[in-house]
Amino acid sequence: MQIPLGSLKDKKMISSDAYEVGEIIDIRYDPFERNVVGLRIRTKRSEMLAAGSRKTTLLILPENFILNDVLLLNRPIEALKDAVSPDNDNIASLSSLISSKVVTKDNQLVGTVTTVMINIDTWKVSSLVIRLDKGAIEAMKMKKGFFSKINAEIGTEMILSSSDMIHLNGNMDDIRERMTIVE
Repeated sequence: MQIPLGSLKDKKMISSDAYEVGEIIDIRYDPFERNVVGLRIRTKRSEMLAAGSRKTTLLILPENFILNDVLLLNRPIEALKDAVSPDNDNIASLSSLISSKVVTKDNQLVGTVTTVMINIDTWKVSSLVIRLDKGAIEAMKMKKGFFSKINAEIGTEMILSSSDMIHLNGNMDDIRERMTIVE
């Protein structure tokens, strides 16, 4: 199942024995493999989780859970100890991709990232939703309404590299063929 990053952020995380573990504040990921390495949570229970730190931000390994108004873990709080570690600022955060400029392999501006999509079955970053730039819309010969913006979803397999800017592996024609227009 694919969900936007915003669906996870600010959700309360509850253990199966009804303890509030914390609140999700971000997702840490590997920018090369594009897999989620941990859910970054703010907690007041770091000593109970025995994460080796009194920090109030911890990483919990991704696993199967039930997502509704809260994120319900499938284990009691005592069983979370092996899945928790202190947060590490050296690991990239998905929220850092929001508002990043996206360019083609020949450095033409495609647009700006508005949403990051995550496949929670595989815990992989599956795609980016990009608000297309006016120049990109014209280069792709697309039509838009007078006040409307066009958002397109592009799979992460198109990403060549990402740092302060995201470079796609293709020109405007390649991107047009592989993107999906979203509302």
